[in-house]
Amino acid sequence: MSELEHSTLQNTNDNERLLNEHEAAAHLGYTVRALQNWRLRGGGPLFVKISDRSIRYRKCDLTKWIEAKLRSSTSDPGPMPTSPHPPAHIPARRTARASR
Repeated sequence: MSELEHSTLQNTNDNERLLNEHEAAAHLGYTVRALQNWRLRGGGPLFVKISDRSIRYRKCDLTKWIEAKLRSSTSDPGPMPTSPHPPAHIPARRTARASR
């Protein structure tokens, strides 16, 4: 295997490596609490739910999320949002019935 092939394989393996919450937060420069809020509300990077108490992030997904946030100016709205996940259903607000 050539040095270039070895380097490419190593980079691919590194991008697929699973990071825990603390590692992902440090990589992004945010807090673990921010990641938790994004998971709850949406809008954050894709994550892997191993179990109810075990969440991981692929490094490549963190990089894709960062790249999707790139803008050329403060007025640049960026591309229209497309999410692989449908938006969470928000229940309709109930209206008070008129008294009879």
